[in-house]
Amino acid sequence: MSQPGAQLRRPPGVSGPPRDPARDALILRASTELLVEGGYPALTMDKAAARAGVGKATVYRRWQSRAELAAEALSHAGLTDDVVPVIIGSGRLRDELFATLVSITGGQDTSRVDLVAALLDTARQEPELCSLIRVRYVDSLHQALTGVLDHAVQRGDLPARRNQTQNGHPIAVSAAIALLIHWGAVHDRPISDDDIAQIVDGVLMPLLR
Repeated sequence: MSQPGAQLRRPPGVSGPPRDPARDALILRASTELLVEGGYPALTMDKAAARAGVGKATVYRRWQSRAELAAEALSHAGLTDDVVPVIIGSGRLRDELFATLVSITGGQDTSRVDLVAALLDTARQEPELCSLIRVRYVDSLHQALTGVLDHAVQRGDLPARRNQTQNGHPIAVSAAIALLIHWGAVHDRPISDDDIAQIVDGVLMPLLR
């Protein structure tokens, strides 16, 4: 059943009946479940349709490819929610970096990062998927950390770099994001707040200095 006030929307360039957001949500939830269970190889348009209890044509009419369906499932699962810089105040850069990284991983719920890591393992052989994940998720992580550093520069907690571009600390930011996403491939346990503290103290802060 559609949520009250939900607006039906028609896919761009596609004729036929408008889209029902409630049905979209069913398909995206089913797709996320398949991704969690078996990664990208486990997701097909037909399997998503079957699990959501809709016809295959309903899925194909909404998403042009499996990669597009996977990428939108990430957004639907909340992977880009709350990915914003945490700003505390002057002299608190270390705390801001820690809080931002914790918000990125979802705190104690590490399923978001685990899901992205599983997809990225496949993305090397799937250029379209790799591009979509980078645009919809990884870039948002970079923007969150860069936002923290930009604020620190503005208030004098970090020195402004000569000829500084929009991202003045690309190595530090990329190193932290890579550690977060690929943690499960290196360690046989989910990343913890203590691990994040070590990333901040042992990687980010030294590189920024």
